[in-house]
Amino acid sequence: MMRKRLKRICQAARDRPVYIKAGIAAVLSLLCFGVLCLRDGSQTDLAKNEAGQTVIERGGAGEDTVRELHVKAGEMEEEVEIRISGQTYSEEELKDVFARAEESLPDLILNGNSSTDEVRTALCLITEVPGTGLRVSWEMDRYDVIDLQGNIIAEELPAEGIVVHLKAILTYEGSQQTCEFGVRVLPPVYGEKERLLRAIREEAGKADEETRDEEYMILPDRAGGEKLQWTKEADPRAFGILVLGLGASGMLIVSDRQKRKEKEKQDLRQMQIDYPGIINKFNLYIRAGMTVRKAWFRIVEDYQAAKETGRCRKAYDEMTAAMYQIRGGLPEGECYESFGVRCGEPAYRRFGMMLSQNLRKGAAGLTDILEREASEAFEDRKKLAKKLGEEAGTKLMIPMFMMLIIVLIIVVVPAFFSIQI
Repeated sequence: MMRKRLKRICQAARDRPVYIKAGIAAVLSLLCFGVLCLRDGSQTDLAKNEAGQTVIERGGAGEDTVRELHVKAGEMEEEVEIRISGQTYSEEELKDVFARAEESLPDLILNGNSSTDEVRTALCLITEVPGTGLRVSWEMDRYDVIDLQGNIIAEELPAEGIVVHLKAILTYEGSQQTCEFGVRVLPPVYGEKERLLRAIREEAGKADEETRDEEYMILPDRAGGEKLQWTKEADPRAFGILVLGLGASGMLIVSDRQKRKEKEKQDLRQMQIDYPGIINKFNLYIRAGMTVRKAWFRIVEDYQAAKETGRCRKAYDEMTAAMYQIRGGLPEGECYESFGVRCGEPAYRRFGMMLSQNLRKGAAGLTDILEREASEAFEDRKKLAKKLGEEAGTKLMIPMFMMLIIVLIIVVVPAFFSIQI
């Protein structure tokens, strides 16, 4: 609540004049100073007695504390930890404390049981009486029924129960007193589920004894008046392996799709880069007097000769496929158009349509068209190069930021440790 109020005060004062902000800061500082002083005072409890001596309040009996105090001795000033023992009892007070502890012990150890005459679950044999400083040790006459931790270890208990006599030895700074009382340990009350499970275990134990000389154990088919159906418990690792396998399969599918998309993106970019070169070569061969088919085949042959030392390029591979289609007897115009469709790039579609129309209408003006196309392709290539440069600069920002963080760590960490020293 205090934090929320301070936050609202700070937000309200954000747009106030400087002197108001300074005043609020001063008031908050005084409040914090006062709270810390009060807290330190409450923790140390230093005071002066009538003789002018410095005193510090003790805790109650058994409440030993350690206080950190500031002490000045001559020119030395230091923080010192002082151990303060709890206040001891007088003789009369100790008798009263022993009597009250002896009276409360039976209730303190019940641990959820209704009374000492009906103990069905483990007892809590405490080692110290709360709020008194008295230490407790235990002895009993039936260690085969209850152990020193209070757990019931007897496997079979009669319906009337077993009475266990407990002896509690109360100790306080050399003074000792013995307290004795009895508890009746009764069989636990089982619910329907626990009762049925016990019956199943009993029947299984009997079946095991009866068939120990046989190769197989016959599991019981009835227990506690219920019919039993036995199945093998599923291995929990199987479900984990199934989940991991399905997850790995899904990741592989996603990874494969991502790789295909990345490959398509790279192929498209490579086709955009290769397009101006293809147009320039084609224009050069046409001006040299070659036919469209001959120029096409010449570009493919140059690519195949250079392919042995370089990597594959989709645009040239599609041109190679078109060349084989033409040699196979397909109409040349359809091969050019299908080449543009397979490339999937508008520039290549336009190039394929231009060559197909040239075959239908004649070669007049083809060189001029190719020259304009080459000029436009060159401008597109410059724009693409600029875009790639911007993307490369953006990708370099991440390693640059990482290097900046490393440099800051190298500079700041030694300075921080030097300040600590």
